[in-house]
Formats: sequence, C-alpha cells, structure tokens
Amino acid sequence: MLPDSSETSASSPSASPTSAGPTRAAEPAKRANVIVAIADKVTSFGVRRAYGDPVQVGSEQVVPVALVQFGFGGGESETGEGGGGGGGMVLPVGVLAPDSQGKASFRPNPLALLVCTVPLVWSAGHAVARVVKACRR
Repeated sequence: MLPDSSETSASSPSASPTSAGPTRAAEPAKRANVIVAIADKVTSFGVRRAYGDPVQVGSEQVVPVALVQFGFGGGESETGEGGGGGGGMVLPVGVLAPDSQGKASFRPNPLALLVCTVPLVWSAGHAVARVVKACRR
C-alpha cells in the first residue's frame, strides 16, 4: 500500500522552512550574479558581432564591421513581482579589406550610410523649418 501524501509531506525534508528554497535575502545576490553573467556574455557577443570572422569574397579576404547596440531593463514591485526584457540591433556599416597597396582600409556600406543619415537629414530639415517659421513672426 502507498503511504498517504499527508504523512510523506510532514516527514519530508523539503517541508521544513529551512530547506524550502533560497530566502528572500539571498535572492538579490542571486539576481546580481545573473546580471553579471548576462553582461559578460553580451560583451563578448557584441565584440564578435562588431568585427565578424574574416570572409573570402572573390580573391579578397574581408572582415565585416557593424554597429552593435544592446539594452536591458528590469524591475520589481513591492509585492515581489518582477520582470524584465531586452533587445538589440546590429547594423552592418562596412568591411575592412586590403587596398591597392595591401594595407587594410575601411570600405563603408552605402545602404547603412543612407539608413544612418535619413534621420539626421529629417531632423535638420525639421529644425530649419521651425527657424524659418519663427523668423516670419
């Protein structure tokens, strides 16, 4: 016959308050360790993404270069409920490739240049329009 579940839970070591799991005081230290571990992994991931592995293109060996950006956040309420999230982007800005003399030189990606300059041109145009409107008054 199987023992009654009430008997096993009373005699089980997991039912005691001391072994029920980490205490509330130990949780912030555990979270800090997780944050440090994530930061270490993201740092190495970002460097690998910014300068990729060399790639053979035709007769040239090129190294891709990218702009890498990450962001993370999190929080906890007074009741202990919490959450977090993160995200990132990688924008290929060009390659490092040998020039005619065999030295490494940077060759920009025209599409990435366009993507980066569109917001700047829009902002400048918007600012000029506001200045012209202010001068008309």
